[in-house]
Amino acid sequence: MGFLILAIVACGLVIGAVLGWLAFNRTRALEQRVAELQKQIWRLKEELLYQRGPSSAPPRTEQSPSTETPKPVQTATVPAQTAPNRPRATKPSPVALWLEALKTHWMIWLGGACIGLAGIFMVRYGIEQGLLGPAARITLAVLSGLVLHGAAEFLRRRLGAQPAIAALAGGASITLYAGLLAALHLYQLLSPTWVFSLLAVISFATMLLALRHGPMLAAIGLLGAYGVPLLVSTGSNNLTAALIYALIVSAAALVLLHYVYRSWLWLGTMAGMVIWGLLSLSADSADLFRPFYLALLAWALLALPAFDWRLTRQEALSSIPWRSLLSPPWQRDLLSLLSLLVLLGLSQTKQAVSGSGLSSAAMLIHLPFVAVLFIAARRRDDLAILPWLSLFALLVPALLPLLDGAQPPIGAFADIAFAFTVTAAVFSGGSLWLLRQGRHAALWASLAFLSPVIWIAACHLLFPGVLNDAYWAAVTVLLGAGYVFVSSQRLSGGKSDVSALWLLLAGHAAYSVAVAIAFEEAGLTLALALQLISLTWAIRRYQLGGVDWLIKVLVAVVVARLTFNPWLLSYPDTVHWSLWTYGAATACCVIAARMLHSGQAIRRWLEAAALHLLVLTLATEIRYWLYDGNIFAHTFNYLEAAINANLWAALALVYHYRGQLSQHLARVYAVAAKVLFCMSLGAYVLLLTVHNPYFLSQGVAQTPIVNSLLLAYGLPVVMAALAARYYLPGSRRFALGVFALAFFVFVNLEIRHLWNGDVSASRVTSSGELYTYSLVWLLIAIGAVVQAARKNSAALYKAGMGMLLAVIAKIFVVDMSDLAGLLRVASFMGLGLALLGLSYLHRRLSSSAAVPDEQ
Repeated sequence: MGFLILAIVACGLVIGAVLGWLAFNRTRALEQRVAELQKQIWRLKEELLYQRGPSSAPPRTEQSPSTETPKPVQTATVPAQTAPNRPRATKPSPVALWLEALKTHWMIWLGGACIGLAGIFMVRYGIEQGLLGPAARITLAVLSGLVLHGAAEFLRRRLGAQPAIAALAGGASITLYAGLLAALHLYQLLSPTWVFSLLAVISFATMLLALRHGPMLAAIGLLGAYGVPLLVSTGSNNLTAALIYALIVSAAALVLLHYVYRSWLWLGTMAGMVIWGLLSLSADSADLFRPFYLALLAWALLALPAFDWRLTRQEALSSIPWRSLLSPPWQRDLLSLLSLLVLLGLSQTKQAVSGSGLSSAAMLIHLPFVAVLFIAARRRDDLAILPWLSLFALLVPALLPLLDGAQPPIGAFADIAFAFTVTAAVFSGGSLWLLRQGRHAALWASLAFLSPVIWIAACHLLFPGVLNDAYWAAVTVLLGAGYVFVSSQRLSGGKSDVSALWLLLAGHAAYSVAVAIAFEEAGLTLALALQLISLTWAIRRYQLGGVDWLIKVLVAVVVARLTFNPWLLSYPDTVHWSLWTYGAATACCVIAARMLHSGQAIRRWLEAAALHLLVLTLATEIRYWLYDGNIFAHTFNYLEAAINANLWAALALVYHYRGQLSQHLARVYAVAAKVLFCMSLGAYVLLLTVHNPYFLSQGVAQTPIVNSLLLAYGLPVVMAALAARYYLPGSRRFALGVFALAFFVFVNLEIRHLWNGDVSASRVTSSGELYTYSLVWLLIAIGAVVQAARKNSAALYKAGMGMLLAVIAKIFVVDMSDLAGLLRVASFMGLGLALLGLSYLHRRLSSSAAVPDEQ
């Protein structure tokens, strides 16, 4: 009896404290309101005083309101533009709003929590003191919660909806939760089913009362409603029933959002439905109901908050601010459906990687969710991308086992093929249905015509050995031929619409899948390159626009495959595949470029790609003949360095050219050109040092001129000259220096090869070879000086004079000691005649051009 009196007194004190605090708060608010009204009255009086005529009484000042002498006040109209500019009010950030709410209502929130804790402590006190029996304690706790709810309702009717009253009602709900959970877990007075039902009723009643008390009570009811299955476990692990319960709670919360919308309330609803969807992945018993759970949630998210049962509401996407991430309507719906799409992908992944594997039932039962997305996208521009995303959410998990090398059993082929066929039909049918409305035609046409091709490719990847590759390729080619035929009929009839364009593109996509199935390695690349000709023909024949991006993608695929072949693929050495793969792909680019008009930007893009492929073709053909067909030999030697030095320099020039044509990737091409030039210089340095046949005593073919020296040291001379002529003007001096060095090295190696049939340092240098060096160096020096005089180039003049001094030093130091007889006479005679002739030419040319003095 004493405990009951104590509880009643405690409840009376709490209620009295709340009422006293409300009265104090209300009195303070009224005082502030009166003060504000007084300020407004004085402000209005001042405005009226200044707007009156000359006979108006003067305004009173606070210092001496009764001693002021009246002065006439002239009225003047102030232009609107001269009014002081008031700062525009800026919308506070969500963090600032939360901090402001915490600052304003912290006492209310804390008071509600204290009331709830008081109910819990009351139950605990009765337990510790043993005042009443278990049934009486639980009954007292429930009665206390009901009394507090009654008090909250009484106060709401007397004082109106107040946050403090809502907190009082929230504490009452917490007290009821505590009493029922104690009845289950401490005393086992009620069965889990009864407690589950009563807690659900309390949660729904709490959310219903939120319509009267405000969103604070809705948060308490929502949190309690979603947590009931976790707080009350029946031990059956029946997650299907839990999903049904979560669906009902979510529906109630979404209806509540129609009347009491808060972003945090929506976030709580989304968190509850997503968390229960994730928990259902842990039990196989929920696999059959989970797809329907997702479909019903998708419909409820769009329909219930706006009472839009047929999903006909539409908003213009451009009119919705992007910054308000959680503001209604579209950001909320889009984020909600994206979260459900993630759950769909996880559900499919669970089915695909489980022991039983993916089945037709696992695919087909997710189609209602897809159907809801199509219906929602009918009027909503912001949701139009979701059907495309749902295709990948279904497709990608089905292919995940292939990453581990696992494949479905052969016996499941008919089952999976049927599911893929129905799924493709749903996507195509839904897209065609939306295509008839005329909105987002490109999006729906692409999904309608590409979906069957995608699912055929997926079925072949899962079951490559069930049917012959020729059968798969034939089916895909027939599908693509049908697309192209219908497209040509529409284009010939003058219907150059989006559907005709995507039919043509889908036909090419089907052809690509077919050749990927039928051909391998080199044949696949060639088959893909042939599409460049057919696409450019269609562009020219039907004056199609908007497909340049497809040609760029196709060229990028072909170029990437042929560029990175040494690291990706391997080919048999017995077949000369490089000529009809690299060469034919180059020819396809050239033919496609010639079929387009000179003014089209895509033509220049194709020409640049053709140059890139031409360089690759020459490189592979050179390697083919050097390595006896083994183009991708895993060695790096003298020949490899020679090929790389020239190949990378040529590619650098090509990328520099492509950068001049490109509008968006010019900087990327410029960086690529610089990197390739650095790589080419590195390879050439290796040729001069560690891979130089002069130091390694490596044999070189005895054929004069036309041997590996021409490739390793002669072609870099040409590359340096091209770089000096066509590359960046700032690098011209450096390129000319490399040209001079490469030319000097090449000439000397060729002289040694002509005299010895080899360039090895172990060979003895003959007198005739020494004389040849002197003669050729002298001719080079004379040519440089003469050219410097003609071009008025001081740098070239200095280089020529330096070479001349080197020749003179060689003749006096080397030739005088090593040469004998007529060779020594010829050497000095030639040097003397050359100096006299050079002096004459220098003075002759100096009279007509400003050439630096030879002294």
